[in-house]
Amino acid sequence: MTTESHHAEHSLGSLRTGLLVLVVCLGMGYAVSRLRQGGSEAELLFARPAMGTLVEITLPDASRPEQREAAALAAQAALAEVARVDSLFSRHLPPPLQTPPAARLEEQRALLELGLRVLHLSGGAFDPRVGPLLALWGFDGGEPRVPPAEALAAEVARLAALGLPSAVADLENAPDMLHFGGWAKGYAVDRALTVLESRQMATALVNAGGEIRGRSRPWRVGVQHPRLPGALVAALSPGDRAVATSGDYEQYFEQDGRRYHHLLDPRTGEPARGCQSVTVLADNCALADALATAVFVLGPHEGMDLIESLSGVECLIIDAGGNRHDSSGLGVYLVDE
Repeated sequence: MTTESHHAEHSLGSLRTGLLVLVVCLGMGYAVSRLRQGGSEAELLFARPAMGTLVEITLPDASRPEQREAAALAAQAALAEVARVDSLFSRHLPPPLQTPPAARLEEQRALLELGLRVLHLSGGAFDPRVGPLLALWGFDGGEPRVPPAEALAAEVARLAALGLPSAVADLENAPDMLHFGGWAKGYAVDRALTVLESRQMATALVNAGGEIRGRSRPWRVGVQHPRLPGALVAALSPGDRAVATSGDYEQYFEQDGRRYHHLLDPRTGEPARGCQSVTVLADNCALADALATAVFVLGPHEGMDLIESLSGVECLIIDAGGNRHDSSGLGVYLVDE
């Protein structure tokens, strides 16, 4: 028996060319880089590890030192907000001290409202109560492994016995089961962009390992090929819309020649097998993130039916056979690679 683990990040990234000069600011805990693209304006890139990935903020360069300092301070505040969100929704980090307990509960409840909405839209394919299943598979801070069949069946039965929740209170009644990994990273991107806008950074791009949202520029992002590292299956110009990707190449291990990934079907407890990757465009990144997970679990046909039933949402699916499926309105966002 052979087992191999893989953790791939940045399923979606900006399409960038040119010379990159990196300056690491150890005192501030993030990296600052200047990126000059051929035929375009120079940019400032700020990055910090958080939420199991590298969170990047791209801002336009400025000619005056005080403007660059303002950009750096704004990016620092936005990255600090990502770290706060990470602490707020993590099962392993202490809660953020700067957020009072009552405010923490209110913010968690608001995100659970979104989770409940997607749970019902997907018929339970997306379920915030998947925490124990992820732990069984070792995808929640443990060593990835195929769990014992009896333990897996018991956990699936436990979740099924709870039924579909009708209100957020039903989710809150099972706090030991809640896991926000399916959409908290998208929420962190939304929060970071809000902080940047409050600091008068009208033009910005936030990328948290494939969950992306920008403002005030025709940003171009590439959809990573799920089987060819470094290759793209498409390029998008989403405008001010958010983009999120779920893929079976992000966290997985291989055992006896079979791939086991972290995108579990709550109804079976097993990794969903219908897709290799799903990319969703929506008005905010938290919604795009949750829907990408839901569509991945539903599979290409039921998943596309869900997307087509929603207003203002588009997606690109690579199914288990490597075939591509585009939603009916995706074409307006496609650009040359």
